[in-house]
Amino acid sequence: MTEPHVIIIGGGLAGLSAGCYARANGFRTTIVEHNLALGGVCTAWPHGPYMIDGCIHWLTGGPFDRLYEELDILPAVQRHTLDEWLTYRSATGGGSIRFTRDLDALLRDLSALAPDDVVELGRLIDGARSIGDLGPPIDHPLELASMREQLAQLWEMRHQAGTMIHFRAPLATWTRERLRTPALRRLFEALLPGSTPTVFLCMVLGYLHRGHLSRPIGGSARFRDALIASYEAAGGETRLHTTVDEVLVERGRAVGVRLADGTMMSADAVISTSSMPETALRLLGGRYDGDEVRNRMATWKMFNPIVLASFGVSLPLRELPPLWIIDHVEPFDLGGATNEQLYIRITNDDSTLAPPGHVVVQTMLSTTYDWWATRGSRYGAEKGAVAEIALAQLERHIPKLRANVAVTDVATPLTFWHMARSWRGAFEGWMPSREGVFGHVKKTLGDLKGLYMAGQWVEPGGGVPTAILSGRQTVQLLCAEVERPFRAPVT
Repeated sequence: MTEPHVIIIGGGLAGLSAGCYARANGFRTTIVEHNLALGGVCTAWPHGPYMIDGCIHWLTGGPFDRLYEELDILPAVQRHTLDEWLTYRSATGGGSIRFTRDLDALLRDLSALAPDDVVELGRLIDGARSIGDLGPPIDHPLELASMREQLAQLWEMRHQAGTMIHFRAPLATWTRERLRTPALRRLFEALLPGSTPTVFLCMVLGYLHRGHLSRPIGGSARFRDALIASYEAAGGETRLHTTVDEVLVERGRAVGVRLADGTMMSADAVISTSSMPETALRLLGGRYDGDEVRNRMATWKMFNPIVLASFGVSLPLRELPPLWIIDHVEPFDLGGATNEQLYIRITNDDSTLAPPGHVVVQTMLSTTYDWWATRGSRYGAEKGAVAEIALAQLERHIPKLRANVAVTDVATPLTFWHMARSWRGAFEGWMPSREGVFGHVKKTLGDLKGLYMAGQWVEPGGGVPTAILSGRQTVQLLCAEVERPFRAPVT
């Protein structure tokens, strides 16, 4: 019997996940990938003897481990459990705050910084301990969950209800209304976007406390390659360096795609992991939920585009934290955006990413898409200028850095666009918000049948585990449509 054919637009983590689950449920799959390689924004690339990691700075495990096991990412990928999430320091003085698994120590440090906020800080830490027990609804996507199942999920959350209610406000609102100390407000707002529901901060701290935050040894490349291997072992097909220009629709159902070279590919269903604006407005011409998507684009915030400046350095830098936020730096402009903090990643906890005694030092800096898109022939020179700006900023906090730089690498919003079709460089789509996190972004468009969406744009806030989960859930929806029982891959 012929297997029903599913075309998957995009070969990032969501597309690869969808491909693995679709193969496990008896579908023939073809991933159509714009880039020369699979992985999407979960990528890394060699530059001389160094590996420039463009994605995973910390990976959420715990309840998400089940997904990694179903996809044979675990145990193929070894992980380093994080004892410390990050270190925060103000450039104007005042010492550092280390966010470690020891929440009692964290509470003491934060209370010393802000003695007027001890009560609220205690409630935050108690909330972290409580809500760290919660996991994602893996078995029952919201679209398929019965009323009984939804009520059962609410019952399971009854012990966390107080935390969920108290910390439901966006982080910027919580700091303004609940905290008295300006330095403490600034600290928390440097950790996550201000639109993020504060309960997400509780969850991160809770997962850290339980040892559920890690970094894959070998970085994003090792994680990506394990998922690619699972997809290929399952017999999935791939077409690289191929761009989809249109989703074909007949009688209200997606029946295939038209490629940029005019080739028509037929399918029984289509899963798009492209950005929501690209899927709804370009591939489908705005015919299905076009107005709703345009309104969301006008009112919801997308992640700011970034420049990722990386330096291969002939120093071990073992005395520095692997993840470092330096706040209150003297404001500087970079590609149309003002930066007042440095977000720094130092690969001193993974010896596979650099030669012995060396590390890669990276900083993510805010910029704008339009500025880079209008550089024209000056693009290369501007990348060099940006590297100099980044290096000058880093050297103020990492002595002897400049003299020991062996390799320089700069990725811009255009890099993310060419590599992964990230809409205007918004590599994780929508910023986390109360509407997106506590609401629900549908994985379908209007009354169009046979078309499903997966990836960062249907999971506000983005991230590796939610991208993978969305791939699983789209296949669950597809199986429900064709009345086929869903089966997870056998591990």
